[in-house]
Amino acid sequence: MKTIRSKMLLALFASMLVTVAFTVIFFIHLFDDILLNQVKQQLNGQTKKAVKVIRVDDLEDLDNDSFRFFIKDILFYADYFVIDGNDKIVASSSAGRVGMKLEGFPGTHEGYMILNGKKVLYSEAELPHKQFRVILYSPLSSLRAMYIPLFRTTLLSIAASFVVILLIGLFAVWRTVRPLNQLKEAVSKYEPNMPDKEQFLQADHTEIGELIHTFQLMSSRLDDHHRQQLEFLQNVSHELKTPLMSIQGYVYAIQDQVVSTDQGLDIIAAQSQRLIDMVGKLIQLSRLETVDEEWPTTVIDLKSMAEEAVYLLMPTALQRGVQLSAVADSFMVETAGEQLFQVLLNLLQNAVRHTQTQVQLTLEISAADDADWIFHIDDDGPGLNEHDRQHIFRRFYTGNNGVTGLGLTISKQLAARLHADLQYSDSPLGGARFTLRHYPPGKEIQYLGQ
Repeated sequence: MKTIRSKMLLALFASMLVTVAFTVIFFIHLFDDILLNQVKQQLNGQTKKAVKVIRVDDLEDLDNDSFRFFIKDILFYADYFVIDGNDKIVASSSAGRVGMKLEGFPGTHEGYMILNGKKVLYSEAELPHKQFRVILYSPLSSLRAMYIPLFRTTLLSIAASFVVILLIGLFAVWRTVRPLNQLKEAVSKYEPNMPDKEQFLQADHTEIGELIHTFQLMSSRLDDHHRQQLEFLQNVSHELKTPLMSIQGYVYAIQDQVVSTDQGLDIIAAQSQRLIDMVGKLIQLSRLETVDEEWPTTVIDLKSMAEEAVYLLMPTALQRGVQLSAVADSFMVETAGEQLFQVLLNLLQNAVRHTQTQVQLTLEISAADDADWIFHIDDDGPGLNEHDRQHIFRRFYTGNNGVTGLGLTISKQLAARLHADLQYSDSPLGGARFTLRHYPPGKEIQYLGQ
């Protein structure tokens, strides 16, 4: 009983059994009340009739054939006995009881009593002119024998209804499970980026339709992820192949004495370092995405960190004719300083590389949208078009200028681990603005999109 179909059928069967059981119990109880009320009314009427007979005739003239009544077109006879003031039977429809004392008589006008080990329903009335009481009674066993045909008919109707409801339930379960089985079959055949793959079912507004729509979204994301993985491998191969070919070319050039040894070794050393840096970035990105390591935190001054990052990149900026500055007030925070410093360096290096004349690092304290501090890195370069903005944080994304890299991807991952959000927007200086928003611990980050 592990499948949805079996669980639904079991639940349906159990609910129907419980419903039938309650229906039968309530029906019997209701029918019993109705039947006994009718019998009580009939016995009361027959008791009054017996009182009239005794007023006219003697006790010996009583005949139980006179005390009959109909319930549901079934003829019943009421037995009787007459008792005196000492509860002694002076007359009875059963001659063997005459002279016996009636034991256990409740003494009420009507009700139930035990007579000869059987429960009977009785009605009693006093004779005004004599100190006698006449009692008419009918055994409950004979009355409830009426239940058998009626109960049989009821059970047959309930069984027919049970079968009809079960068939309807089976059809409903089949209609419910059928799209799930089709979806399971489609998912089992699904392969990312297969041109001949079958499409999922059409989604509708039902719960299963929403599930199908969810699988459609998931397959779309899997396709995108698979395509990005292929692009990533292709770009990695290209990025690694370029310095390797350069190293191999200069090795052959040194062997053929086309270039000097010192010149060739310098280029080989530079390309080897480029390979080492690239592999290091790949390893770092892989660790960020797969390893949940703890970073040590320290109390640092964000102003000092910003000024240190600008100071380290100042020679490169001056060489390119770029004015690099930091605008920040002193603000002490506890964070993973090494990782935050790496993010600032990556963003400043990226800005210096693509700007024309100016790069500015700005720190905002107690900023809007619930962030406790924000770094802005602005430049006056050409900025990014709409397409590049959507993909700038992807691994080895190649922009219109043909430049590829991992710096922004790593910065995005580092920012997320620092409980911050890294975004791109237009700069007031006319170029690009990269914004690093840090949120207090426990605050849910509302990502603005990539």
